[in-house]
Amino acid sequence: MKEARSKKKAATIRLPRASATYPELADFFDRHDGLDLPDRGITEIDRDRADLDRMLLEYWNEANTKQLNIRIPPAAKRMIEKLAKRKTVEVSTLVRMWVIDSMRREASQP
Repeated sequence: MKEARSKKKAATIRLPRASATYPELADFFDRHDGLDLPDRGITEIDRDRADLDRMLLEYWNEANTKQLNIRIPPAAKRMIEKLAKRKTVEVSTLVRMWVIDSMRREASQP
């Protein structure tokens, strides 16, 4: 009788093609934990934060003059509008606050 293996062999991760659409990329990252990808040799962590630190310093001294347009599901937009109303701020201000907060967190990680 064969012994049961204690560990399963890790399944091969099939990467999206270079011309993958946004929904295909979203599906890939919905199915795979981004933290596992470096362990599997698929992505690598860039430990050099100098560029991020420099960009953050530039960012704090600049006016809000550039626009960034994104597409989100209608339900997400309604939810953001509701949250902005609850906080008594404009939708764009709330989203900008979230982006800035996320940038700070990401830039502070090793």
